[in-house]
Amino acid sequence: MLTRLTLCRAAVALGLALSACATPDTIESLCDRADECNALPDGVSHQDCVDLIGRCAGDLTSSQRADWERMIDDCVSDNSCQLFTNCYASVPWC
Repeated sequence: MLTRLTLCRAAVALGLALSACATPDTIESLCDRADECNALPDGVSHQDCVDLIGRCAGDLTSSQRADWERMIDDCVSDNSCQLFTNCYASVPWC
């Protein structure tokens, strides 16, 4: 599943990065939705998702972060899990 690949890439690429997260509500919503849709990779908990995506979002420029938040909010609002995962897979960065 594309969402699982995206989260795995984020985990590998950002495993050592520790940055403050400026978008906790968006990240929580994203990880909640991924958990609800069974889109988290095996072995990745909700908290792992929050930590990994938070690190990534913390590394974005402010304009990238604003664009990312807007795209993630749109994905999270999709009613079906399939639409959510397809939408998230097309979001650049995290």
